[in-house]
Amino acid sequence: METDLQRLLTSLMQRDIEDPRLLGTVITAVAVSRDNQSSVIKVHGMKRDDAAIVVERLTRLIPHFERELRRILAKRRLPTLKFEWDDGLDAGNDMVDLLNKLSRV
Repeated sequence: METDLQRLLTSLMQRDIEDPRLLGTVITAVAVSRDNQSSVIKVHGMKRDDAAIVVERLTRLIPHFERELRRILAKRRLPTLKFEWDDGLDAGNDMVDLLNKLSRV
């Protein structure tokens, strides 16, 4: 289910979103609860400063995504969608930057 959601949401984002603030936004992970009632979609974009805006704009698009997913998957029970910024990538990037600075010293 997670792989299907990630693949389909990625396609929908590429096909249906024209918001320039969402350009370069990628889905990094999808986690579906054991009971298939809810899901968390981790996203990351070009700028960490835009994290709140990206999540807010994707959240506004949830009804569209759910409608399209129901049509494509033909399932009655689709988990609710929740978008979150993937902080793990930011932490990893910060570590690489720190290591690069240390290697120059």
